[in-house]
Amino acid sequence: MDYEHPRQGCAAAFEAPQSLTRLAKLAGLSFAEITKLTYPRIPGSENMTLRLFFGQSVREYLIQSNHPKICPSCLSESQYCRRIWEFSAVTMCPTHMRRLIDECPRCKKRISWSRNNVVLCPCKFDWRMSPASPVVEQELKLTRHIYQLCGLSAGGNSKRGFSEQASKLSLNDFLTALFFIAGQNQGISSATSKHLETKGTNRNFQDLLTQAFSVFENWPNNYFGFLERRAVQEKGVTRSYQRMKSTLYRDFGSFYSGLHGVLSGNQFDFMRSAFIDYITQNQTPGSLPVSMRSRTDEDSVKGQYVLESDVRRLLGVDNVWINHQIETGKLKTLIRSKGKKRLIFIKVEDIARLKTEH
Repeated sequence: MDYEHPRQGCAAAFEAPQSLTRLAKLAGLSFAEITKLTYPRIPGSENMTLRLFFGQSVREYLIQSNHPKICPSCLSESQYCRRIWEFSAVTMCPTHMRRLIDECPRCKKRISWSRNNVVLCPCKFDWRMSPASPVVEQELKLTRHIYQLCGLSAGGNSKRGFSEQASKLSLNDFLTALFFIAGQNQGISSATSKHLETKGTNRNFQDLLTQAFSVFENWPNNYFGFLERRAVQEKGVTRSYQRMKSTLYRDFGSFYSGLHGVLSGNQFDFMRSAFIDYITQNQTPGSLPVSMRSRTDEDSVKGQYVLESDVRRLLGVDNVWINHQIETGKLKTLIRSKGKKRLIFIKVEDIARLKTEH
């Protein structure tokens, strides 16, 4: 492996251990020491490449070795690059309370590994002299939470006001939820860091993630505010072909489908549970479509109803369970026909009640 080719040098982090012998000799490290700096593949993760990162299982694309970021203050104290900076979601230095930089303040070019000095840009600017951008505590919370999940010292308290259920998620699961929310804010149905980072700088990316992180604070009130904004955004979207498939999909679009797709695991049940609470309290989302209302049935106009298929998704149950609840009178229904289709609508307040029993 030739260090003069930066892309090859970056790729060393993902190399098989036996291929690192020459690099270890060049760096003056033992084979054991150089191996600790790599991100080994998690066995059995061929379809979704997972790497071990500070003891956490994360998706490979989250480790951005080819796009370095630095903290000028850290480099002033000791001239070496920290591995945690390679993680895409780490955008701040919690020690010095400043934003990491990924471009030179003088020449405005992206920082690259193709350089002869750790602290000097090819334009000869010393990055240690970079002015610090002022940040507020809110902007540091995400990075601190990631540091804590990785077993690193971060200072401060990232869990103050943070959702207890979200704080228990693994790093990979938490970032799945975070990127999903950030993508929704950007109009992307199923976002990953690759989608969000492509056209932006570290600063822009950090602003997106800070906004998404706030959804998990002051739980569930901030989450409810996010859902309200999503419902407003969807009002201008026409989905006639989906209208009878799901009233909740009509009102929440890709967020609703993602709630049972991207976030299908049991670890995200707290988000589905809070979603049920929201539609129960709100009289607009999830109401029976106008075309399906009966003029002689006032309850169908006043009440909130969702399709039987929505109940299965929200509660994670099957048709047998739903039919039993209907037969025992625990679920109130309305039956409507659409051509040859027979549609069953169930009252939302019954779903919220059964949520605590299921």
